Amino acid sequence: MRFEKELDHILTPLGLSLHDLVLPGKNGGVFKVFVDHPKGVGLDQLEAVSRRISDLLDVLDPFPGKYRLEVSSPGLDRVLRIPEDLLLHVGKHIKVKTKEPLQGQRVFRGTIGSLEAGVLLISSVEGKKQLKHSIPLDLVAEVRAEFWLDALSDNSRNPDAGPGPTH
Repeated sequence: MRFEKELDHILTPLGLSLHDLVLPGKNGGVFKVFVDHPKGVGLDQLEAVSRRISDLLDVLDPFPGKYRLEVSSPGLDRVLRIPEDLLLHVGKHIKVKTKEPLQGQRVFRGTIGSLEAGVLLISSVEGKKQLKHSIPLDLVAEVRAEFWLDALSDNSRNPDAGPGPTH
């Protein structure tokens, strides 16, 4: 899509990447642009990007009807793209929902171990037990980040650390 390439030209010099787009409906609505950075996205960055995207929309006028632009970060509980985001966030906390029960459950929480041959490997702790789950990607309905757990873990290891990056 030409518009996504234009967005990349805006985001790349700022060190940001496009995480997701939600297009407005045929009769208008909200055009949502989610931008990301490995260390988080600040309000100043969102404001700068919003102005630049607004200018681009004025020139390209890509959508019929009236719509409102929203620019934000995907947040600490973002939906992850498979497999790209999983490979980028090995060792991070996630919540996986499956299309059908697997090992008697449909929701798995843990940290990403690896992604091999179409199977997602995650580790979790229940009490004193270390558990490993192998989840075939074709059974995955949704993977949602639980990066706030990683921020808690980081701060507990370093009590002088601040609240973490702004999202």
